[in-house]
Amino acid sequence: MRFFATAPLAFAASWVLAISVVGSCTTPSSDVDGGDLLGVFDRDASADARDARTRRPADAATDARGSGDGSASDAAGVDDAGVRVRVAPGSTCIAPEGLPNREIHRTVGRPACRDAQILEWRDAEGSPRYACVFAPKGVETRAPLPLVVFFHEGLDDPTSVDKKTGLRKLGAHLNMTGDPAHAGFIVLAVQGRAILGGKQGTIFDTDYTGADSVDLAAVDHFYDELATKGLVDARRVYTLGASWGGRMAATYAMARADRVAAFATYGSDAPRAVWSCAGPPPPAVVLYRACDTPFPCESVERWLRARDGLAAETEWVRLGAGNEDEPNCSVRNRCSALKGTAHHRRWPKEREADIFKFFAQHTLGP
Repeated sequence: MRFFATAPLAFAASWVLAISVVGSCTTPSSDVDGGDLLGVFDRDASADARDARTRRPADAATDARGSGDGSASDAAGVDDAGVRVRVAPGSTCIAPEGLPNREIHRTVGRPACRDAQILEWRDAEGSPRYACVFAPKGVETRAPLPLVVFFHEGLDDPTSVDKKTGLRKLGAHLNMTGDPAHAGFIVLAVQGRAILGGKQGTIFDTDYTGADSVDLAAVDHFYDELATKGLVDARRVYTLGASWGGRMAATYAMARADRVAAFATYGSDAPRAVWSCAGPPPPAVVLYRACDTPFPCESVERWLRARDGLAAETEWVRLGAGNEDEPNCSVRNRCSALKGTAHHRRWPKEREADIFKFFAQHTLGP
């Protein structure tokens, strides 16, 4: 995998955030002011060394620079700002698998998202569906803006955008377009259903990838509702999910590869969806913990190796108990089930910059 050059992003000067190199084992000073770029988002003199540090755990020989055989360079180019521009396939890129899960444990009500627009719809199976829209102030005057579709983990709902993440604050001012007139982004947080007998809380049915999936349809509906209002920059749509929501972020990105420029997951391994189009799957940045009970480190890295085999552009961040990089998965002797569950539930808020740095470097072609 190559670590591609990153164009400068505009941050509000008051935002202080620790920026770290994806996949590396060292972390720069947490005193860096996010408003002072200091070249953080540009290629530096040590880019070649950084490329080596950011290889996936498989340490694969596959290099996604491509050779005319459907590899990454055949599906993407680089614009004048150094941003990767991917040419999207014209159809869905996952094969139908599984059966729809209709084992509804309970009806999930309207989420209590504060200071957010709450969208409502009823899916083909009659279930009420909800999504929260977290948009920066004055979104109408800034639109169209990038869109981040957020999928919560099983024991949460869309309110976790405020409770766990810094996405609302970032969305107020983070500039992923390079155009000051279009600074900020919108978060569309879709709510899952209480399926699987409620064993995993409120989740998305990623084990079923048929064209009539009600979860895919719900996301499509809420996306279209925003897009028809002219709010969404269609070249910059991304998915992001935690735990079981990470599987949905990956699934939707592959099912709607003509819509999603890149995706990110935290604490999640491979979805059931199997890529079926020519060329590599959408680019991804994967954050995970060395000590994780629901989604063990080794399971995540099997997925990373599988993406290697598809020449899929993938960056990864393997974390310890906090926000520090962990050199390998070999912490199992110190990773109890209780500790691994607690680590899994700890959203890496201080590493969100890694995710958005990656997103800002990927768009869809016109």
